[in-house]
Amino acid sequence: MGNNPYVASRMVSQAKWFALAKVGVAIASLLTQFVLVRNLGVDDYAAYTIFVAGTAVLVFVTMFGMDRVVYRFMPPLREAIKWREVLLLMLGLISVRLLCMLLLLVGLYFFSSLLLPQQIVEQSSSIPLQYIAYGLSSACNDSLLIFCNCLGLQKRQAVLFMLSGCVRLIGLASLVFVHDLTVIDVANVFSATECVLSLALLLVLAREFVQLRRDAPPRLPLNFGFSFRALWRDSLGTQAAYMLGLPFRGALLKLIVGSVATPLVTASFGFFQTLSDRAYQFMPIFLAKGIIEPSLASDYSKHHDIERIRSAVSLLLRFNYVIIGMGIASLLGCGEPLINWVTHGRYGGEMLLAVFIVFQLAGMSLGESLFLSLNPIGRISHHNRLWLWFSLPFLGLLGLCAYLRSPLLLVLVSTTPYYIIYGWLRWVNREPSLQKGLGIGLPVLMRLVIAVGGAALVARLVLLLPGGNLIIALSLLCCLAAFVLALRFVGLFKRAELPALARVSPRFSRLLEPISS
Repeated sequence: MGNNPYVASRMVSQAKWFALAKVGVAIASLLTQFVLVRNLGVDDYAAYTIFVAGTAVLVFVTMFGMDRVVYRFMPPLREAIKWREVLLLMLGLISVRLLCMLLLLVGLYFFSSLLLPQQIVEQSSSIPLQYIAYGLSSACNDSLLIFCNCLGLQKRQAVLFMLSGCVRLIGLASLVFVHDLTVIDVANVFSATECVLSLALLLVLAREFVQLRRDAPPRLPLNFGFSFRALWRDSLGTQAAYMLGLPFRGALLKLIVGSVATPLVTASFGFFQTLSDRAYQFMPIFLAKGIIEPSLASDYSKHHDIERIRSAVSLLLRFNYVIIGMGIASLLGCGEPLINWVTHGRYGGEMLLAVFIVFQLAGMSLGESLFLSLNPIGRISHHNRLWLWFSLPFLGLLGLCAYLRSPLLLVLVSTTPYYIIYGWLRWVNREPSLQKGLGIGLPVLMRLVIAVGGAALVARLVLLLPGGNLIIALSLLCCLAAFVLALRFVGLFKRAELPALARVSPRFSRLLEPISS
């Protein structure tokens, strides 16, 4: 455990089990959504949407750019086995975050009628204590997850999150057989599993620090190797960019829709956006925060080679777009009958909204790739300032969309800033790490469109066959198979690109080999 967690062999070992556990997390989360959408009434599902989205917003608000700060400043301390410095950094960050979360929750508990729209107050009134328990434990777990990732404990934290998701799924599925499921039952199960997960993650970190203390060199005076002014500057700058980007993310969009729309629209939007959020957590560009970003920061500190960073991130982003294309092909091919089948015929009429939300993932992926490209090389500050300026007019447009009660326009407007920021950094500021692009130019997008169109057409043709739900499932499988085959045909990935990625993540490089030409 005292070995360097950022070397290639250790990263490969962690990545294998981390990916498997993340698959388990994704499956448990999706099955949980299917249990809820089939067993909660429209009003209760709308209240559940507000419960989860409201907590997610508070977790995001209290992050203080912690993920980027930790991934940048902690790896050198861990490599030098400066366990006291690492521990003090972690305690300081998580203490500030939990204190802020507690103050926000208490304030909302006493003054919600003054601060929140009446619709949200009504949908939240039955579960106030669950909001406090779930909010504090969620903020704690988000912090502990970041710490585990940076200390090379990706596998363990992912397994614990998977087990928590499975227990949550089993608990909710069991309640279905006891009585009609309500939002109170859901909130109780979510709060309990989140609190137990906090204790388990604390135990994992405690064991790691016991070993680090044993492996540490003789005690020296505390030396962090960076100024706290630089830490807080990056932290608050990143958080400012996060905060201005918050209205363009799913959690706050759910609250905006919940404030102005009917329970049916809120529930359908919440269902599609939740599936989108779950899918995003499993995408390569998101997983890279926990696996590859610390490795990229360590790699750049040694080689100072921007091209190594850019090539790895461009392949990650392109792979993200492949997964998004697969989702769009499935929706265009068999989306409406598939949604009606899953939701007992409730939300299939909102298929166009589902397509727009998948397109939103493309913008979020591009935004995440900018953080991933710029943060390891210490050039994130200008990106954050751009978010401060460019997001302001779009906040006004989001308000107009809310006034018009148009979820489709909300999703469209929330996606646009990511592309504007990317274009400005590349063609106006001429950011060095972006001059060769991030692998999503027009030729790549056109090849992806061909794959999406062909796969959707195959699904449509299969749906012409008689057979009910069995044919719907068959059309989905044929769509996915056709999409994978089309990827190899259109040549979206080149084998010549893989060696550069293998230097940073051999496991991910091997993952792309079957669809490379």
